[in-house]
Amino acid sequence: MPATLPPFSDLPIQRPGPPLNAWGLYGQDDELGRLNLITPEARLKGAKAVKHGIAINLNMPLDFPKLHAERGALEHTINHRKHANDDILTFNTQGSSQWDGFRHYPYQHYPEKGQYRYYGDQTTEEARDKSVLRNGTQNFVHHPISSRAHLLDIERYINRHNLKPLTYFAESSGIPVEYLEDCAKESNVDIQPGDILIVRIGYIDALMNLPETERNTLVEREVRAWPGVEPSEEMMKWHWEKGIAAVVTDGVAYEKIPFPPDKLSLHQVFLAGWGLPIGELFDLRKLGEECARLNQYTFLFTSMPLYVNGGIASPPNAQAIL
Repeated sequence: MPATLPPFSDLPIQRPGPPLNAWGLYGQDDELGRLNLITPEARLKGAKAVKHGIAINLNMPLDFPKLHAERGALEHTINHRKHANDDILTFNTQGSSQWDGFRHYPYQHYPEKGQYRYYGDQTTEEARDKSVLRNGTQNFVHHPISSRAHLLDIERYINRHNLKPLTYFAESSGIPVEYLEDCAKESNVDIQPGDILIVRIGYIDALMNLPETERNTLVEREVRAWPGVEPSEEMMKWHWEKGIAAVVTDGVAYEKIPFPPDKLSLHQVFLAGWGLPIGELFDLRKLGEECARLNQYTFLFTSMPLYVNGGIASPPNAQAIL
């Protein structure tokens, strides 16, 4: 692994190649991307951040409200076998709290429109073939996404400063880099290479506070709009230079949706360009409460995804330990 990250201005690494790619930075056969930054030293920093021994669940249930028409809901069958019971579960790995893996979202226009490439120049044909293991989420098991983490509680930051509230269902709200920087300073957060960044926007709170009938109609909206961080090059540079290894949010996507038309989205650059896992729809309600109560926003984060060879995405099985 390089001793230091190259400057953002050195991107793209592979030329010719898609914008801002870091392909080859950790070797041509690399399948870990930014997870290479999670070293034993980075994990030890996380262990040293534990002050109270409080463990907090970060996962929503698998029968989470359906938000995507094309993603099936959980099917749970109990199979009775004479003297015992078994569970049989069928579910979409992105139907609740999830990690987006590197085979989930490609560069959309490389080398030209209609040509897609995933992390490390993986082709669409490879990414769709379950017999091909390259860039599968089994790598998140062999090299767990467990390290020191920081919570930036943007919803509380906005409320504290009487800023314009985020809109969760009617239109998309963008969170600028300045909010992240200011919130980090106020929370005494020092982001270093190998750390995991968790951004709470309050979406899960707003969603679960809706009447069930209204919540169930969200999937029927013609225009899907959700809040998240701004998908700007400035935002990409900030994440690159901080050395962030993975990002997590309680929103539908880490960035605001819909994605910018004919421009780079964070999904393209983070997943396909850098190999930076994106965690979505995490339950950050209790974590936000405890961090505010203790005035502690840095802690140990652990995640052990499902062991599926060639997997596209996975429930995170994540917790924070303060």
